[in-house]
Amino acid sequence: MDNTDNPSTTGGKKRRHTIRKLLLAVLVLLVVAEMGLRWGAGLGNPVLYQADSSCGYLPVADQHIRRFGCWNIINHFGQRSADLPADKTPGHERVLFVGDSVTYGTTHVDQGRIFTAILAQQLPQKLGRPVEIMNASTGAWAVGNEVGYLKSRGTFGADEVVFVLNNGDLTQPFNPGHLSEVSGYPDRRPWCALSELWTRYAKPRIFRQKPSQDAGSTVAEGSQIEFKEILAQLEEARSICQQGGATMAIVYSPCAGRQWNEAPYPQRLESLKEWADAKEVPLLDLTGVYAAAPAGEVYFDGVHLRPRGNELAAEGIMAHWAVLAGE
Repeated sequence: MDNTDNPSTTGGKKRRHTIRKLLLAVLVLLVVAEMGLRWGAGLGNPVLYQADSSCGYLPVADQHIRRFGCWNIINHFGQRSADLPADKTPGHERVLFVGDSVTYGTTHVDQGRIFTAILAQQLPQKLGRPVEIMNASTGAWAVGNEVGYLKSRGTFGADEVVFVLNNGDLTQPFNPGHLSEVSGYPDRRPWCALSELWTRYAKPRIFRQKPSQDAGSTVAEGSQIEFKEILAQLEEARSICQQGGATMAIVYSPCAGRQWNEAPYPQRLESLKEWADAKEVPLLDLTGVYAAAPAGEVYFDGVHLRPRGNELAAEGIMAHWAVLAGE
């Protein structure tokens, strides 16, 4: 029997043809979305992290990641700075900055615009001699993590080791880290950009969960420790620096917001300054430096610095370099 003109057969073919067209259109849209998210936003290719018994966790070495239009370049030592030899170049001055996400600069600020990169470019001109800048930092590191990094890896022949602290560092215990895509510190790449968009950004908002920040953009939350433990860690850091032939200095990057002006932070800052003065550790408080611009231009969120904030930090450090370096 010839079904060519059978209305039911003809209708079935049309439906199947329509379904195939729809599926093809969906596939094309998914491919376009995947490529757009991957090449436009950098999703699917986050900065990767690894666990470390000494400092909890740190970026995997030798990464060149473009994320949200900003380069994140991790050198051979897991630092967000240029590739440099383990030993200082003869005739050069070397400065090792150690800190958390404020020092890392967050993934939302391009490598060339974080304050350590600005210093790498401008400090040699100001001092009239070659200067090498290293940036050992990771989001949500505590002072204990930073000291662990120095204990396990040394000071890389630095002449100066500069700890960059903020309000949260004065209460934060050692952070062991939890490496996962959801936490914002992935140890492996997601299988596609769309899956990362869903897991890290869309799903938490749809189900009213706390969305994960991008790596390098968070400060740790949780229990607080006695300030004497922070001072003991800084004293250990001072000893490590002395053994490595380096001087130690502190740059204090204040957070903006009422909560940071409440106890115990102001009292601990004064105690930190008293400790630094007693131990002859130079301390630069950037509070007055940041006041040169509105808070909205300095901070993303009251903690992390926008490009303008990074510029101010670099300017303040250069203006007071002789004091920080003990010259």
